[in-house]
Amino acid sequence: MASPDELASIANSSAFIFTTDVIGSARVATDAEERTVTVAIRDVIKAPVGMRGLVGREVTVHLLQPLSEGRYVFFADPVSVGGTITVRETARLDAERRDDAEAAVERGYTVRLAPRLEAASLVALGTIRDVIPVFPPSERRGRVPWALARFDIERVLKGPRARRHLTLIGPSPASKSLPRAPALRAGVRAILILQRPPEEAMEHIPSGERQAAGFIAETSDIQPPERAEELVRILGSEGRG
Repeated sequence: MASPDELASIANSSAFIFTTDVIGSARVATDAEERTVTVAIRDVIKAPVGMRGLVGREVTVHLLQPLSEGRYVFFADPVSVGGTITVRETARLDAERRDDAEAAVERGYTVRLAPRLEAASLVALGTIRDVIPVFPPSERRGRVPWALARFDIERVLKGPRARRHLTLIGPSPASKSLPRAPALRAGVRAILILQRPPEEAMEHIPSGERQAAGFIAETSDIQPPERAEELVRILGSEGRG
């Protein structure tokens, strides 16, 4: 049986966690190397951002090992997602351990986000406004396609509480030179976990805005607004900074 830390690691890396019933009619017999089962999702514990309406949908699961009929919690990664969903199992629990799965998700979330929050210069909820490219398309070849955007702040979770806006710099579109940094997108309302911009980006920020400028270094540094209280808990106290 996996330890809490091991289960948290699995939960953190698995894109899908859901409960389902496996019954005789759901079983799909295949060769010894590729065992699969097609089931309907009962409820969702974790799913990729933006994927909604999964309850009741059929999903084909490539199994790690054969299983008997019963109710299970599946941890899985996507194989294909479209009109049909196919996933590959990464772990499995009996349904009575559903609470353990939920706890693992939260523990994994904390383990993953705590270092990001600790390193952040500002953590705040707000909206990204118009994204303005630094270079015209004709001058982007061989360069990071830097762009600037105003970030209007509703609530500060870490950093100066009085701050109401700052300048963001980041790639737009995404750049192979910054493979972990997401492209800036106007209209996004989210909690941003911001770092100081890279030195090579600073020259493109107006001089009066450099002191408070922010940079989204990783995709996980964009968190949904409903995660605010959880992030405050991880930080240890609201508005730390």
